[in-house]
Amino acid sequence: MSIRKTSKARFSPKSAASKKSAATSIILITGPESSGKTTLAKDLAFALDGLYVEEAARTYLLERGGQYSAADLPAIWQRQQEAEDAARATSASFVICDTGPEVIRIWTEVKYGQCPEEVLHATRFRHYDLILLCYPDLLWEEDPLREAPDERERLALFERYQLILPAERTVVIRGKNRLTQALLALPV
Repeated sequence: MSIRKTSKARFSPKSAASKKSAATSIILITGPESSGKTTLAKDLAFALDGLYVEEAARTYLLERGGQYSAADLPAIWQRQQEAEDAARATSASFVICDTGPEVIRIWTEVKYGQCPEEVLHATRFRHYDLILLCYPDLLWEEDPLREAPDERERLALFERYQLILPAERTVVIRGKNRLTQALLALPV
């Protein structure tokens, strides 16, 4: 399953009625490869006693031995969207998404020169209450599924994220103490 309750030990029971009346905050964690997205998403979900929606691309690619084509990218977005929609449908106070449609958009545009319409639509119209954009200033961690080890390339990708994400809801997270920065970015 791609949705996980990350803080079972810290879970404080609430009545179903009180949880259903509270609004859910949807937080997107995004950015170039090896920029700390997954670590931050898991840590934030734990700190907020929220639901963590894992990155569908990783599971998808692992199932296929890392092999993919342009036709696979809309399928990856579909999986991510289904997992995210399932989390959004819960009574969780916080849903923390480890990537969203913008990752697939940039991936398809950079690798294949175009983006499927359903992904473009989701990038433009899918709502997140807060977007945390991770700056690629962490040391590169080797991973067979990653494709952009060059620092300049990752900085260019970061600039693409800045161009397509809504500035009014996007906060850049950089350097150390990323969880603290994320918590401070939450609306009061």
